[in-house]
Amino acid sequence: MRSATTENKRKKLIQLIHIGKGKMGMNEEAYRAFLSGSCGRDSTKKMTIRQLEQALKAMRKNGFEHTALAVKTPNRVQPLEKGLATLDQLEYIKGMWAACARNKSEAALIAFVKRIARVDALRFLNVELAQKVILALRDMMFKAGFDPDTSEVFHGKKR
Repeated sequence: MRSATTENKRKKLIQLIHIGKGKMGMNEEAYRAFLSGSCGRDSTKKMTIRQLEQALKAMRKNGFEHTALAVKTPNRVQPLEKGLATLDQLEYIKGMWAACARNKSEAALIAFVKRIARVDALRFLNVELAQKVILALRDMMFKAGFDPDTSEVFHGKKR
């Protein structure tokens, strides 16, 4: 029987290998051939931890780069996003989006901004367009049950 930490390590390695499969664009046949060639097994379920590590190392040699998801902070404005709108406005937009959107992805935020302000990226927002997006997000927050001024949930109370 495996210990909990060993099983967690196995799950993490399998998860990383599957992420690598997706990022490297492998189809099922190429994936199985890659696993078989790198460590002799065609399924991650059949592999030991050493074999999983060996497969992940082979993926990294072939170009797979995994960056930790926790490192990126979604509410921070990237240098390329800085445009004519103020930094405070852009961070406020990203923070409200993270608080109330169902789909919190960057692509969904860009689609929302495009629909409201008719621009293709945050960097094209000027102060007035950013204010328009902020007002739309405030309405969205109220509808979702959040108070945009305090970030508290209304608990069913109307504004």
